[in-house]
Amino acid sequence: MSAAIAPAAPDLAKLSSAQECFAALLGTEGVLDDQSGLRAFHDPFEGPRPQGHQPALVVQPANVEQVQACLRVAHERGLHVWTSSKGRNYGYGGSAPVSDGAVVINLSRMNRILDIDATHGTAVIEPGVSFADLYAALRKDDIPLMMSVPDLGWGSIIGNALEHGIGYNVMGDHASALCGMEVVLPDGSLLRTGQGALPDSPLWHRHRRGFGPAVDDLFKQSNLGIVTKAGLHLMPRPEVMATGTIRCEAEEDIVPLIAMVRRLLQSGVLQGVPMLVSSPPMATGSGEGRFTAENLRQVLRPGRWNLRFGLYGHEALVSARRSVLERETAAIPGAVIELRQYAGDAGPEDVEPRDLIAAGIPNQVLLDRLKGVFGDSFGHMDFSPVLPIDADYARRTETLLGETMARHGLIGAFGLLCFPRSMVSASLVMFDAADQARVDAARAAVRHLCDEVAKWGCAPYRAHVALVDHVQDKFAFGQNAMARFYTRLKDALDPAGLLAPGNHGIWAGGQRGAT
Repeated sequence: MSAAIAPAAPDLAKLSSAQECFAALLGTEGVLDDQSGLRAFHDPFEGPRPQGHQPALVVQPANVEQVQACLRVAHERGLHVWTSSKGRNYGYGGSAPVSDGAVVINLSRMNRILDIDATHGTAVIEPGVSFADLYAALRKDDIPLMMSVPDLGWGSIIGNALEHGIGYNVMGDHASALCGMEVVLPDGSLLRTGQGALPDSPLWHRHRRGFGPAVDDLFKQSNLGIVTKAGLHLMPRPEVMATGTIRCEAEEDIVPLIAMVRRLLQSGVLQGVPMLVSSPPMATGSGEGRFTAENLRQVLRPGRWNLRFGLYGHEALVSARRSVLERETAAIPGAVIELRQYAGDAGPEDVEPRDLIAAGIPNQVLLDRLKGVFGDSFGHMDFSPVLPIDADYARRTETLLGETMARHGLIGAFGLLCFPRSMVSASLVMFDAADQARVDAARAAVRHLCDEVAKWGCAPYRAHVALVDHVQDKFAFGQNAMARFYTRLKDALDPAGLLAPGNHGIWAGGQRGAT
C-alpha cells in the first residue's frame, strides 16, 4: 500500500485568523498556543527533538454546541483537526496528532457526569470525565455500583473505551461497556446512536441496539465523528470481592496455567480480565543507565509467572468460585494461590495497593513505582498484539520481546490480558525519554515487533500515532479491502478529510495514493 499524503499544516495567517475566531467562541481560556501550554499536547515521550505529530493550536470547547462551532471554523478555513479527551494514553502518543499542524479539539473541559442510575446500573458522562472523577462521585453518594479501571486512573473513561481500552473486573472490556452515544459528525450535525435515535427514549443507555444496523463501533478507533457523551454500564457493587494472585516458579508452568485460565474463563469461574505477568530470571532486555534488567526486576511481581485476578458477587458465589480455583491451582505442582477478601464497599484506605485495580479503585501506583525506579524521564511505548490464548504464543511473544529489546539496548515488561478465547500482550518498551537515541530505538523496536507478529497472523489492537499506517497495512486481506472500505466511509462522511486525518490509518481518498 502506498504511503499516506498528510494534509498540509496551516500557514501563519490562516492560523492566526482561526485563533481569533476560536477565542471569540470559547474565550481566550479555551484556546492554547505555544505561549499558553501547547507542549502538553505533544507526544510526551517524543524526546528532545520533535519528530512529527506536532499540534498547531489547541481548542477546548465546554459543550457540544462549541464542538460544532469549532468544526465549522475549521471547515471554513480548511484546517484539519485532531480530537482528544484527556490525552493520557501516553504509550500511544498522548494528544499528539497523526498529521502535523492539526488543531487539537481537546474535550477535557466537557467533564460533567450527567446522570447515575443506581437501579439500572448506568452512568451518562462527557469525554472529560476521568476514572477518578466517576469513582469519587460513586463514593460521595454511596451509590452501590462498581466501575472497571485500567492500570492508571487519570484518563478519560470515554476516551479509553473508544480506544478499546481494557480494565480488569467484570466490566473490563471497556468498549463493550459503552451504551448509546452522542456524536458530532464531520459536517457538524448531531447523531444519537441506538435507542437514542428515538426521541426521548428511556432506553438510550440501557439497550445497545436500535432499529437497523448498529453504528456505534464506527466511532471507536476511527475519525468518523466526535463522541460528546456516552452511556456506560456499571456492575452492581458486590457483597464481597476476593483479589489475589497465582504464582508459578517453573518455566514450563505457563502451559497448564494458561490452559486453566482459558478453561475457567470459558466456564465462568474466573471473572473479568485476569492479567498474567512474566518475571523471567533475566528480565527482558539489558538496557543502559537506569534502564537495566536489574532495576526492572524491582517492579516485576515475584515468581516466573504471576496471575492477577478478582472474584466478585455474593459471598456464597465467591466462596464457590474460590473453591474451584483452589482445586484447579493445586493441580499445578508448586503453584501458590494467595487471596485477600474485602467487603464490596471497601475504599482505598481498606484495600492493599496491589489490589486497588482489581477492586475498581483508580490509582497511580504503577506509574509512581516506575518513576521511583527509573526517574522522572521514564518513557514507554506500548506493544499490544492480540494473540490466541495459548502457551506457545505466550512463549513466542516473550522471546520476541526479549530478543528485540536486547538488539536495541532497551528493556521491556511482558504481560498478558486474558480473555476466554484470546489474549492481549500488554508489553511496555521502556526508555529514557530525555535521550533521543533511546526514543528512536524504542520506535524502531516496536515497529519491528509489529512486523514479526504479523508473520503469525497477529497485530496490535492499538498503536502509537507514529505507527498507525504501519499497523493498518498489516490488515491486508483482499488487497487491503478493509482500508479501502474505511476510505469509502471516510469519503462519504468527511470528503475533505479534515477530521483527525490518519487516525488508525484511516484517510480520505484524496489523502492517500491509489491502493
